[in-house]
Amino acid sequence: MNVTQEVIVGDSDKILPQFIAEGRKFDLILTDPPYNLNKDFGNDSDSLPLAEFLEVSRDRIQNCRDLLTNEGSLLWFGIHHYIGFLQAIMYEAGLHYRRMNIWRYNNGFSRSKRVPRGEYEPFLWFTNSDRRWTYNTDDVRIPYRSEERLKTPVWYRNSKGERVKWAPDPRGAMRGDIWEFPTLAGKRFAKERTSHPTQKPVALFVELLKAYCPKDSEGRYVGAVLDPFLGSGTTAVACEILNSEGHKIKWVGIELEERWATIALDRVDRLVQQQRLL
Repeated sequence: MNVTQEVIVGDSDKILPQFIAEGRKFDLILTDPPYNLNKDFGNDSDSLPLAEFLEVSRDRIQNCRDLLTNEGSLLWFGIHHYIGFLQAIMYEAGLHYRRMNIWRYNNGFSRSKRVPRGEYEPFLWFTNSDRRWTYNTDDVRIPYRSEERLKTPVWYRNSKGERVKWAPDPRGAMRGDIWEFPTLAGKRFAKERTSHPTQKPVALFVELLKAYCPKDSEGRYVGAVLDPFLGSGTTAVACEILNSEGHKIKWVGIELEERWATIALDRVDRLVQQQRLL
């Protein structure tokens, strides 16, 4: 394992306070913690009474706050059942709201006809500072829906009353707060999918890192990334995909269950081996 990799098997609720005591800091905390929907992760972490879930979440969010650099960001995946509670806790912790983003997938399915089919999961973006943070707009642009738009400039009047021409950026449109990536369902994602019950797509996490990681003077992604609930290792794999392209992201992942940590390490090791063969 090189210096950019660190997978820790243990309880993040105990490890994060240790990190704080050691003075460790992270530019980005990107995590997908248990949603409290009774998923089987090999423990009871996803089956807490509501009051306990909120209290645990409060401690976790406060720990994450204390681990952020001055310009650091927290990206926290959740579910519509509880996302409002978590957002309020982040406000109470003194973090600064930037946006509630939506991970939208069009290949979801429903187990019930009594409610609408689920097609999204929200994730919150809060920052440590209300003045300075990282968001690399141009790195995550998306194609325009119609190339016809590229042919026609738009004229408008600015705050000074001046007539100004707006032309579409040839690199694409600015990404909005809806991130469209399919779930890992079907044969198409059989090679990526593991046995973890809530695995997120690597493609989504690569884009998140490109958006929220700081960059050096040469345009490389740098800084330190923490995932306190590493699961099957999607955050780590996404970091290493970018590192294989010449970037220099340092990352730490914490996972309670050894079997998921083993899967995470195997995924990273396979990626590293593939890169060595190229």
